[in-house]
Amino acid sequence: MSRKKRKFDVKDAEVPLSAMIDVVFLLLIYFIVSQKPIVEDTLLGMDLPAPGGKPKSDKPMTMLTIDVAKLAKNSDDVYHVNGQPFFFNDLKNFLKQTAENDKDTTIIVNCDPNAKHKKLIRLLDTCQEYGMTKLNLVNDESIKFVPDK
Repeated sequence: MSRKKRKFDVKDAEVPLSAMIDVVFLLLIYFIVSQKPIVEDTLLGMDLPAPGGKPKSDKPMTMLTIDVAKLAKNSDDVYHVNGQPFFFNDLKNFLKQTAENDKDTTIIVNCDPNAKHKKLIRLLDTCQEYGMTKLNLVNDESIKFVPDK
């Protein structure tokens, strides 16, 4: 009872690729469907009021809107606070007085995309110097910056 050794031909040892491709696509679909998106906004700290809660203080919230814009070649020193033009030194004095009265003043900084970075950085440094921490930086394209005439 001797066994005969069979010679295998290379053609007989093929791997079925269609089944392997099906498995790969099924795994790919599974990983795509089960992926949880990373929400970067959840890393921001927010103080939301409790439902039906009362405000922390009884005094009304004060808010300033400061526009940082490139208006003209010689107006690098001009900022607009609630629509009124201020030179930087006057703005510095105004922010100092505001900080002395109420450091919790909310400041909305509306920055024109064409404004120089230097103007924005000077404003932010000044707010930090006077301890004003409630700053919101906005780039609202719906607001058109019109130079003074």
